[in-house]
Amino acid sequence: MKHRVQILSIDLIDEYEGTVQFEINGNDYKAFFYGEEYKPGQNAEVELDHLESPLEWDVIFTENKESELRITKTQNSEWSYYGYGKIKSIEPLVADFGDIQLELGNWTNDPKVIGEYIYWAIDRLDISKIKK
Repeated sequence: MKHRVQILSIDLIDEYEGTVQFEINGNDYKAFFYGEEYKPGQNAEVELDHLESPLEWDVIFTENKESELRITKTQNSEWSYYGYGKIKSIEPLVADFGDIQLELGNWTNDPKVIGEYIYWAIDRLDISKIKK
């Protein structure tokens, strides 16, 4: 999904990949990038995507007990988060996690889930620039 972010810092792993720390709505996040160049202080239109951990249906629909819209950092890696969100659409399947909206793949096509609050495990948040 498209987002407008401010780049805060970059930590290169090698000449092609690394970690970008960025800000959306005053909140900081980190994401993995590959084959792009970012500069601290830069405002950028980016696409955010992710690799997820598989979860059981009942976990997805029961673990957001407070009906929250937020992303919480995990202890697993600097790019991993727990998402507490709400399903916005099913074609494509999009969830709103507050600052961040993500497409979640194709694991349901049931329109009854639109508006439902969910829990999601993000193993790696990915960032890429939108080419103009």
